[in-house]
Amino acid sequence: MIAGDFTEKGGDAMAWIESHQELWRHPKTKKLARLLAVSVPTAIGHLHGIWYWALDFAQDGDLRRYDPEEIADAALWEGEPGRFIEALVAAGYLDQTDNGLAIHDWY
Repeated sequence: MIAGDFTEKGGDAMAWIESHQELWRHPKTKKLARLLAVSVPTAIGHLHGIWYWALDFAQDGDLRRYDPEEIADAALWEGEPGRFIEALVAAGYLDQTDNGLAIHDWY
């Protein structure tokens, strides 16, 4: 995952993220879907939800100021927030650092 720059479109600044076609078949994505007991497209939707939200609220990818409920809500996850965070860490999409959670490879 790479956070994008802000680009001009019709005079307005627009943020973007880089998303690769391999995301659909990547082992991390499949693992996340299995851990959450959801389809791969659903898992990808939750990932994109976090990434879009981070462009506005965690531009550096650092999530330590947010609790699991806020992160789960950002991704529109309706299940137990702790389970969601644990699955993201186990799959490798979030990193548990000494300072707290961070989005893996944000930059």
